[in-house]
Amino acid sequence: MPWQNTSFNIRQKVQAKEPRIRLGLDTLLGLIILLILLGMATMAPSWAPFASAHSPVAINLDSANLPIGSLDHLLGTDYLGRDILSRALWGARASLFVGIVAATLAVTIGSLWGSIGALCGGIIDATMMRIVDGLLSIPAIILLLVFQSLLVPQALASRLPEPLLNLMQVHSYSQGLLPFVTVIIVISATSWLEAARLAHAQVLSIKQQEYVEAAYALGLSRAQLLLAHVLPNCAFILVIEACLLVSDAVLAEAGLSFLGLGLGPAIPSWGGMLAASEPSLIQGNWWAAMIPGLLITACVLAVNLIGRGYLGLTRSRHHQVVGQPGL
Repeated sequence: MPWQNTSFNIRQKVQAKEPRIRLGLDTLLGLIILLILLGMATMAPSWAPFASAHSPVAINLDSANLPIGSLDHLLGTDYLGRDILSRALWGARASLFVGIVAATLAVTIGSLWGSIGALCGGIIDATMMRIVDGLLSIPAIILLLVFQSLLVPQALASRLPEPLLNLMQVHSYSQGLLPFVTVIIVISATSWLEAARLAHAQVLSIKQQEYVEAAYALGLSRAQLLLAHVLPNCAFILVIEACLLVSDAVLAEAGLSFLGLGLGPAIPSWGGMLAASEPSLIQGNWWAAMIPGLLITACVLAVNLIGRGYLGLTRSRHHQVVGQPGL
């Protein structure tokens, strides 16, 4: 029947207008690498349990500096005889956890700071953004070292209340999760500034849109406008910034651990492995430094490829929607 053919043609046109999600090879490569790293972190307790001869903290000087491909140590050992494979697996848990949590916290703080300043305007906006500019003028490594010196786990353990210490599993013989908390706070405190600048610029642009004026006319408060309209429209750029901050946080943790200010020797991490590889290099053990270096490089590469792919996907979908002819 004629009306059926017309309905079928309309459905075909509508389906043709829907943007298709096409991931590039670089994005797929980034996803594959990241999934492998996350799989390493997830399977670390099964593949390399602490209570075994291949524990990441078990020292065996008789097996020091074993090469890659050894019978009992697939990726060799370091200068203390610690199994590099188990340290790499447990290091993935620590480094990825710090990177993801620190990046999420930094983007949350930065987006709220920049959005609130842009929505309020006036002297509030000027004051908030001058604080951001002042902190951005200081090198990030200096801020990291200053904050880390103020948040020493040993000193915090003597000042925090007992219930909070129990929550973080801090005891007289173990610092528990306190090193993770301090490192995450330090990295977040120095990483939120760029997110604040991005959110501020994006919100200033969004404020000029007609739907924002309509929302104000309907009586929405600034908080309602921020949560219902502003932040959702900033989400795409903040997701890309979060991807970049994950790689920056992983590198920051590696740098702090290399300087002896990271998670500490009792918690295996990729940065800690690099810091501990210096004596091994002197003894000709190059693989003790190469393996964590490659893992850090792979993590940074994967996250950046995913962020780049998400940016390209967002732009292509936007162009397809804007450039579509009407029915």
